[in-house]
Amino acid sequence: MRDERGRVAAVGLRGVVSVVAVVVAVSVFATGCMWQQQRLARADIPGTWTGGEAGTLRFKDDGTVVVTGLAEYNRDGDKVSECSGVGEWGLYPDDKAAKQLSISVCDGNPWEFGGSKALPKMRRSVGNPDHGNFQTLSREE
Repeated sequence: MRDERGRVAAVGLRGVVSVVAVVVAVSVFATGCMWQQQRLARADIPGTWTGGEAGTLRFKDDGTVVVTGLAEYNRDGDKVSECSGVGEWGLYPDDKAAKQLSISVCDGNPWEFGGSKALPKMRRSVGNPDHGNFQTLSREE
């Protein structure tokens, strides 16, 4: 009898874990919270990238960037100020297949690329990395 209850409990627990996994997967898909990493070439960067209240970055072919109202955040992920200025931008690991972009103006983490080739986005972690807060910009057409 005791062995049977243990088996029933184990089967029940597996069922609960499976249901929770499906609910989480559906939630991520439905809310668009899934980030798909992309690599972009240097030629894909120039133009205006904006995120509403997150700010605007205007990348030029010559390697300069004009930053307007880029939100800055405290450790808790709360917006505390904005930064604007002119600086330089660069790609990592190289200009042909970059995973990340950095700018020399305004403090903050490097930007990583995501979205799709047709609708690229860039984001960077803000606040405490354990909280999973991101500042996201999309390229304007």
